[in-house]
Amino acid sequence: MEDKKNRYFYQNLLANQNITAKNNIVWVADITSIKLSSDKKLFMFICIDIHTNLIISYAISTKVLKAKTIVKSLSTTIKNRLSDPVNSRVILHTDRGSQFSSQTYYEFFDKHKSYITASMSRDSSPKDNSVCERYMRTFKSFKINGRTLEQTLNEKLKKQPNFKSYRMIVSQYVKMLNEQPNKKTFGHSPNQKDKNVEVASRLMLDPIYSKAFSRHFGYDPRLFEIEQFKSNSEKVIKLLEEVAHETEVVSETPFDSDTLENKFIIKQIDELKSLIQSNPELTREYVLSAISPIEESLNDLHTKMDKLLPKAKKARQTMKLRDPIDRNLFPIFLKYAGSASSYKRQLRASQLRICYTILYHIGLRLNEIRYLTEQDIYDAIENAQFSVIHYKTKQAYNHVLNDQAIKDLKCLEEDFKIVFKKNNFKYIFGKTTPIHSKSLIRMVNKDLKNTCKINDIYCNVKSHSFRINMISNLLRVTTLHNTASIVGHTDIRSTLKYKRYALSKLEIQKLLTKIQTLD
Repeated sequence: MEDKKNRYFYQNLLANQNITAKNNIVWVADITSIKLSSDKKLFMFICIDIHTNLIISYAISTKVLKAKTIVKSLSTTIKNRLSDPVNSRVILHTDRGSQFSSQTYYEFFDKHKSYITASMSRDSSPKDNSVCERYMRTFKSFKINGRTLEQTLNEKLKKQPNFKSYRMIVSQYVKMLNEQPNKKTFGHSPNQKDKNVEVASRLMLDPIYSKAFSRHFGYDPRLFEIEQFKSNSEKVIKLLEEVAHETEVVSETPFDSDTLENKFIIKQIDELKSLIQSNPELTREYVLSAISPIEESLNDLHTKMDKLLPKAKKARQTMKLRDPIDRNLFPIFLKYAGSASSYKRQLRASQLRICYTILYHIGLRLNEIRYLTEQDIYDAIENAQFSVIHYKTKQAYNHVLNDQAIKDLKCLEEDFKIVFKKNNFKYIFGKTTPIHSKSLIRMVNKDLKNTCKINDIYCNVKSHSFRINMISNLLRVTTLHNTASIVGHTDIRSTLKYKRYALSKLEIQKLLTKIQTLD
C-alpha cells in the first residue's frame, strides 16, 4: 500500500484473475452516474461477486457519493455474507477513485482485515477492473417493461417533478437483475446460484486454487482445477435438490396455505434443510455414495474423496533435518540423474536434469514445477524469470534468474528435445496432464537416494534440499525480509525456520575445531 497525502493506493492483487472457484473469493466495485432531467445526476455505487455477477452491495445519492456512504453499505454486506473470519480473505477490487483511496476507506479495511483485503487497479488502467466496467454497461442497459433505469427515472420526474424515491426504483432494477440468469449462472438466477454455491462449498474441501486467469489471457494450469471444483459443486447442488424434491409439497394440495397441516409440512422442510446444514458429516456420506458409481475405478473414487471429503489429520512426526544440495553436490546429482530408473532411462534422466537445474537455481517447491511446459522454460530463459503459481499460497509469483542459471538452462537443449520433441511431453513430467504430486516426490527422492548410495554421500537429501540450499544461502548475504520476498514467503516466520541452516556443516566443524584450540 502506498500513502500519498492522505490518499491510500493498494496493490493490484486481482491482476485480472477473474475466474473464481466459488463465491466470496473476489468482489469488484465501481461508481457510475445516471443522467436525470434538469442537468442532474444520480450517482450509484455497485459491488458484485464476480463468481455469479450478483449485486451484493449498492448505494445511491443525488450528490457525489461519499466514502462514508460506500463503507456503510459494504459493512452491511460483510455482516450478511461473511459470518466468520476466513483463512483466505475476500479480495475487494476497485479503481483508484477518490472514495476508494480515502482515509475512511482505509480505516474500513483496517477494521475488517480479518474478512477482506483491498485491491486496486493500476493508474489509468480501466481494463484492470474489466468485469465491473462491463457489468456497469449491463446494468445501465437492463430494461424492465422495455425501459432502462435512466428512462424510468426521467419519466417519473417528468410526471412528478418533486419525485425523490429514487431508491425504490433502483432497488427494483437491482432485484430483477439479481433474478435474471446470466452466462455465469447456467440457467439459475445469480441470487439462487449464489445460495447453491454457498451451501455446496460448506460440504466440500476448499478448492486447491481459488482464482485463475480466463482463457483470454492464455493458458493457466489453475483453470482446470477450478473447473473440476465447480463441476463437483454442481453435483453436490444437484444431490441436495434431489433431497429437497423428495420432501416437496405438490402444488395441487387439498390444504390451503394457512392450514395447520400445510404449516406442519413447511416446518418439516425447514427442519430438513437445517439438518443438512448442521450435520455436514452425514450429508458428505450421502454425497459420496451418490456421485461415486460402482463401475468407477478405485483411483477415481479416491480422487473424488480428496475433492469432497476432509481427510483426518495424521499426527505429524518430527523428521530428521534435510541437508542442502549445495554447489559441490549439485553437479553430482545432475550427472547421475535417472540412474535409479529401469524404464526409459534416457527420458527420465533428461526430465530430472531439467527439474534439478530449475530447483537448484530458483529454490521452488517440487510441486510448483509440475505445470511447467517447454514454452514456460524458453520464456524464462528469454525474460530471465520464471512465472509460477505457488503451491501453498496459490498466488502467482515471478522468480528471477541470474546469468549462471540462464547458462545452465541453455546447456540442457538436448534434454529439452528428448522430453518435449522426441517424446512429445506437454509438461516436464506429463504427456497430456501433469504427474501427480505424490508420484513426482517419490520419483525424485528415489533418484536422489540412489545417487547418494552410488557416490557414498552420507547426507539426508530430499527434494526440498534444493530449496533449503537457496534460502540458507540468501540468509547469509541479505536480510530476512529480502529473502522472504525472493523465495515468495508471505510470512517471514516461514523464512525464519531456515535460520537453522545458516551455517553449513563445514563451517560448524571449523568453529568447533577453533574452540578446541582455545582449551
